[in-house]
Amino acid sequence: MIKSAALKRGSPVNQDLDLSGNLAFMFSWLLVSALGLLPLFDETLSRDPTPSASALIVFFVAVGSAAVLRRHYSWVGVVMHVFSQIFMWLSVFCVSLAGVLYTTG
Repeated sequence: MIKSAALKRGSPVNQDLDLSGNLAFMFSWLLVSALGLLPLFDETLSRDPTPSASALIVFFVAVGSAAVLRRHYSWVGVVMHVFSQIFMWLSVFCVSLAGVLYTTG
């Protein structure tokens, strides 16, 4: 029934299953989350945690994934994607930095 309704509209059944867009979306969120945990890695190397390198990487990952996803979403969705990735990195980074500072005294 769903297949026949989709064929009547002239659209393929798997139109929403864009593998490249979904992989770019998932990989960018995974990378941003991992970069938020960078202060924990910096602590194991016995160096001061710095946000500058990871902030630069997160910005370009967010903008790059938005460029890939712009054909699937409206401009509002793309802007929300960029801002949410940056804010998500910032919150995870602050929590992991607070944890490192708490454990080191």
